[in-house]
Amino acid sequence: FCRLLSSRRPARFSRPPSRFGGRRSGRKARGEAERRRQNGRGEREGNMERALAINNQWVKYAARVDGRDKIARSISYGSEFVLWLMSRSGNDALQRWMKQVKNVKSGVGVARKCFRFAAPLKDIDAVAHLKETGTPAAMKTILHTFNAIYYFIDHIELLSIFKILPYNPPEVKRLRYRFWVVKTAMNISLAFMALSKAHRAAAKAKGEAGGDPAAAKAAKRQLFKAQLQLIVALTDIPIMFHNTSDWGKKKVPAHVMGASGAVGSMISCSLIWMEVGQAIKAKGA
Repeated sequence: FCRLLSSRRPARFSRPPSRFGGRRSGRKARGEAERRRQNGRGEREGNMERALAINNQWVKYAARVDGRDKIARSISYGSEFVLWLMSRSGNDALQRWMKQVKNVKSGVGVARKCFRFAAPLKDIDAVAHLKETGTPAAMKTILHTFNAIYYFIDHIELLSIFKILPYNPPEVKRLRYRFWVVKTAMNISLAFMALSKAHRAAAKAKGEAGGDPAAAKAAKRQLFKAQLQLIVALTDIPIMFHNTSDWGKKKVPAHVMGASGAVGSMISCSLIWMEVGQAIKAKGA
């Protein structure tokens, strides 16, 4: 009987289900909107933190002389390749910009020489504080000695460009790159030795049962770094041939030298960037 009465309840006594459904859907919509606002706020804060971290890393990168020098080196050697592309483009508008690109190349080259002022003192200090012994120590001593002579002649070339010294800058440059030959040979040899050592360390860290995952990751990172350093050292070979003899200038054109130098410089920039990032993480930890 009660069920019969309830089934025949007048429409004015019944509560429309849409009324409750609307309230529930409104609360649900407001909750979803609030969650979206919270997620958006968290995402914005996360983006701001990442932007500040990148800015901090860039400030520390730009504070390093070698970091700024590698950026300038990328522009200088890359300009040679860009000039070659412009000369072969057949586009008059691009070819009219070749003079500006040449000006950029020469200006950045002079700026790099200013960055490297007093660089021989750094090599002298490195020789005085060598920690290696045996063959690596002898090789590093030769490397830093020729590197110091190379940068000393670079200073003479800079003063010759400024007309302070009465020497011909192209002749001084050719003399400078003769010391580059020994420097390049030592760099490549040391890079191969570092790569071999990193390979052994990575194999040891991987083969140890129950080893530390952090140590294995660090060994893998060191191996990757050694591989990149070897590539950088090998990219100096075309530059060496092009700048040390007329035969090399014919066999290795300027655009090949420029492409090789730009690639090596950009890899060096990435290596310095990673070093700065690791230093920031280590300091934060």
